[in-house]
Amino acid sequence: MAAARVEWLDAAKGIAILLVVCHHSLLYLGFLDIRFFPYWEINSVIALIRMPLFFFCAGITASFAVHRRPRAFWHKRLLPMVWVLAIWTLIYLAADQILPMRRDGLPVRFDLLHPQMNLWFIWVLAIFTALAPLLIRLNGLAMIAVFLVLAGLWHVGLLRYEGALIYQKDIRAILNNAPFYMAGLYFAPAVIAHLADRRRARLVLAGAGTVFAGLVLGAAMMPATDEILGKAARFVGVAFGAALAAEIARMGPLSRAFRAIGSRSLEIFLGHQLFIAGAGVMIVALGWPGVATGIVLTPAIVLFAVAGSILLKDAISAARMDFIYAPPRSLAHRPTRPSERSPARPQVRAAQG
Repeated sequence: MAAARVEWLDAAKGIAILLVVCHHSLLYLGFLDIRFFPYWEINSVIALIRMPLFFFCAGITASFAVHRRPRAFWHKRLLPMVWVLAIWTLIYLAADQILPMRRDGLPVRFDLLHPQMNLWFIWVLAIFTALAPLLIRLNGLAMIAVFLVLAGLWHVGLLRYEGALIYQKDIRAILNNAPFYMAGLYFAPAVIAHLADRRRARLVLAGAGTVFAGLVLGAAMMPATDEILGKAARFVGVAFGAALAAEIARMGPLSRAFRAIGSRSLEIFLGHQLFIAGAGVMIVALGWPGVATGIVLTPAIVLFAVAGSILLKDAISAARMDFIYAPPRSLAHRPTRPSERSPARPQVRAAQG
């Protein structure tokens, strides 16, 4: 059977990575005291969708290969994550000698147990990937419920870890994002089938959008319920984001743009902080502070960071230095035995990994 490509999945990754770049651009401009507060207000709402949607997409992608033998799955999925985590920690460490990479002013360190900057996403994803062959054998709803309870206990202070091996913020990231990764991992076939029907996808888009707006408004009016309503809003936001991606995937030129960005989300994710930091240095050198500047600079920096990250990857590929983004072929290539393939799931092109 020819491999099928889930086009809305690329569009969803495109949405998520653009939201990530926009978020980091706003944070960096805030560090420079350049703020346009309507952007920040919108960003605080979009935060309920941004990373949950990214982890949901990662779970779906993992589901395409998780039924292989664990060793084959880890070699295909886990090795590249550990590789880029190590390589890009070194790159950020080197860049930090020239650019102010961290907005808090602290130095970048080579410490794979304590991920640096946005590499926490790769770090958490590597943990989920390592556990995926075990998780897939368990009941999906039960495991999602377990992590929701653990996240709740952590939030109220009944679950704590005071050691130095793993930072508390990274434990919180694991607990908060595990349910969305697992939702994609366990329910990928049902989600893909549902969104393949345009009428049903539009019903999800309208329904989820309405409920999401209601939950956000409720959390704003009743701060005591923020954690509960916020968690519910994240799940509904993922449904809205996936349905929006399915609609965009049917929109011709817009579809091609989002799918192109989504198919290159890894290189954008890894490279965009370099270009945001570079833009920050130029802004300071040119003396462009001010609210009015922030209105224009935010989308301009997003465009600069996305385009720059893609061009950087193309330049590195032209220089035959692809090891910057993936393990060398001598490490990555491992022939797949027939026994390591699962006939139970349709094949999906590996490019969506």
